[in-house]
Amino acid sequence: MDYNTFLNKLDSILSGEYNYTSEEEYFRRLLFQVEINSNKKVTSLLLLNIFKESLTSSKVINFNNDWNNLNEPELFPDFKSMSTKENLEFTKETIRFFIADLRRLGDKVLKDPHRGLGVTSSSGRRWYNYDISTIFNGWYSFYYDVAEIATEIDSETVYSWSDISDILMFGKGYE
Repeated sequence: MDYNTFLNKLDSILSGEYNYTSEEEYFRRLLFQVEINSNKKVTSLLLLNIFKESLTSSKVINFNNDWNNLNEPELFPDFKSMSTKENLEFTKETIRFFIADLRRLGDKVLKDPHRGLGVTSSSGRRWYNYDISTIFNGWYSFYYDVAEIATEIDSETVYSWSDISDILMFGKGYE
């Protein structure tokens, strides 16, 4: 599946109705789905299923206080030099950081109607998008802005765990 088709299918999934009580809960569900699928070959269909199941499943990973010590992952890591296992671990660390940082932001900030103007967490990280839908929309905008600038888009897409990290990291900060 080419990346544009993948993004359109993911947009359809994330635009639907879903039920979770908090942004943090969604990312704990996402981490659970990544964990239970970690031994599978990463494909576009697997990633779409992970995002979909994270919206509908009730299974979550419990919060671990050690996650409060995580730093924001590097924005431009060299994924090509990483093994699949390292790529997977980087993605899980990204999700754990999201969970901990959302917890640091707290409900008061997350319910503030002006939060879209940007909020800095106590970890010093800037957030413009918080829930998976707005994060995806941020990624979608970022991707198409960059794709317009790029001279060549690869039609043979190779999917990896880093696709989740990219969506989260770029999506949370792109308006």
